[in-house]
Amino acid sequence: MLYIHPMMELENGRQNALFETSIVRFHQGSGYPADDVVAREEPLEIRLNGMTLVYLMRLPGDDVLLAAGFCLSEGLISSWSQVNLISHCSEGDGPGEQDPPAGDESEQSSGAGLVEITADGVGDAGRFDAARVVRTGCGAADLDRELMLSGVSVESDTRFSAGVITRVPDLLLSGQYVFRETGGTHGAGLFDSTGEMIVVKEDVGRHNAVDKVLGHLLMSGTSPDDKGLILSGRLSYEMVLKAARAGIPLVCSVSAPTALGVEMGREAGVTLVGFLRGESFNVYTHPERIGGA
Repeated sequence: MLYIHPMMELENGRQNALFETSIVRFHQGSGYPADDVVAREEPLEIRLNGMTLVYLMRLPGDDVLLAAGFCLSEGLISSWSQVNLISHCSEGDGPGEQDPPAGDESEQSSGAGLVEITADGVGDAGRFDAARVVRTGCGAADLDRELMLSGVSVESDTRFSAGVITRVPDLLLSGQYVFRETGGTHGAGLFDSTGEMIVVKEDVGRHNAVDKVLGHLLMSGTSPDDKGLILSGRLSYEMVLKAARAGIPLVCSVSAPTALGVEMGREAGVTLVGFLRGESFNVYTHPERIGGA
């Protein structure tokens, strides 16, 4: 397998994620000029075997992880061994450069990027035959529930203590550099049953943050069986489905679940923990995986 992408130091990645801007700040009715930083939001094209799957609006950085995780969470690949090549080009310098779809000129930006993947034995990519821009926060999962859950069943005997679960929100926050600078990103983190945080990723889109974590899981060859996913946003069905397709048995969030998220967790064998705040949380599905202190 050949893997090509530009090398970028962490600090450079952080700088590319931030945009400096002038603002007028008001306090007690009076305004004054000030400087501020906000999170960048730029388009990324993902191609699989020469076919454009999607244009994602994302926080620049971790583009290869995002593309790999997207293919995993959309059920297009299930193993890193299927991948033959990943090529990453930024700022429109990639081979076979294409413009975003007609009518989406506003989405074009100097931060545009391209990740191309070639892989064997890919799943049905037909639903992506009309590539589209997915705006920040929008999922791309098929809404046919029976199709979505086809062959997806998480089986894991790993138990997670309440003490481990209540510690992970702080660990997630400590890894969210851009959020601490801007307040404008979502976060996702992967942790194990001992409470060790393996990786934290962030993005302007909550789906993208999860896919970046799943890309790390896929490319590192880490087993998902004893892992949990911690999210900064709500437990919607897309988040649960992404975790289930990756084989992760536990998904936690400081926020609430949706009804379809709960149903998805129940059917796919994923334990859902919501309203994780302080020492309290709610377990919505498969509570047998949660132990004592």
